[in-house]
Amino acid sequence: MQEVKVENDNSKRNYFLPHHGVYRPEESTTKVRGVFNASSPTDNGLSLNDIQYNGGVIQDDLYAQMIRFRTYRYALTADIKKMYGMILNDSEQRCPQQILWEDTKHDRVKRYELLTVPYGTASA
Repeated sequence: MQEVKVENDNSKRNYFLPHHGVYRPEESTTKVRGVFNASSPTDNGLSLNDIQYNGGVIQDDLYAQMIRFRTYRYALTADIKKMYGMILNDSEQRCPQQILWEDTKHDRVKRYELLTVPYGTASA
């Protein structure tokens, strides 16, 4: 994410994603992770998920994948668990994905826009 400079912001399409942290002490690498709620409606009754385009399921069913898997001599596998965290959004599409953040109770609240596709959105 990157900080949004308020004086440079001329967008009327801002949407602030409600979010909270989930603390998991049993995890050794990532003890806290952010959870976004893009289904939370705004004052006009629409949420970010309501206005996003969902292209539908593009993945074949399991049977078709298994048949295709057998047709090649070599096979590669990969862990796609964090795939959406690597997809950068176009700079024109980042304004609907903003959050408010403060480091401590005494700091001022800063605006940030998410650069990648967050989990919990229709596009993910």
